[in-house]
Amino acid sequence: MNYDNHITACNVYSQASPDNFRRAALFVLATVQQQLETVPVALTDICELGMASRFAWGSKSKGVEFIEANHERLYGEAYERRHDPVSLMELFLTIPGMALVKAGFLCQIFAGSVGCIDTHNIKLYDIPVSALRYRYENSAACNANKVKRYVELCNGLGGAVALWTRWCDYVAKLRPYNWDSGAHVSQFHVDVITGTEDGTITDLFSDVEYEPKFRADV
Repeated sequence: MNYDNHITACNVYSQASPDNFRRAALFVLATVQQQLETVPVALTDICELGMASRFAWGSKSKGVEFIEANHERLYGEAYERRHDPVSLMELFLTIPGMALVKAGFLCQIFAGSVGCIDTHNIKLYDIPVSALRYRYENSAACNANKVKRYVELCNGLGGAVALWTRWCDYVAKLRPYNWDSGAHVSQFHVDVITGTEDGTITDLFSDVEYEPKFRADV
């Protein structure tokens, strides 16, 4: 099973308006070094408090500030570039705290392209970490090549839908105490990004930390 309908729902939502794009971009930032189950709490806090949020630490703080100040411009440019994955990656890489992996994730959420080669996918596909390093101080030509190779890597692994599908199934099996299935993980992204079930999800996962916890309804 693949979950391309869930990806499409995220794409439709995040392309609908600058405010929707803002929430989608903040969602991606909220996932940085954050267990997925805790993201609803983090995202709600960031959306409400901005840089004052306890979850806006390190490079996330600069990213939140940048998105808040530039989300209308970013949305307009992203919409224009939505069919050009490399150009879209380059735009999202201007957001502090994104780097290749999270910029690729935002491409996945916004346009259904590229993908997120996170720590789970590094293990799944045996990818060298060096392939994912992106340094802003490098030359423009070097970074342009890095972006192109990252997009090619994601496409070579099956593309955005295949990466999403396998990742969701993997996470569900990795933490079965929190997830019923890969479809549950996939739908979770739609619900949190669109805010359609904010209260339910936030309540459900509010006590989930990095220790195994059973869901409230189990």
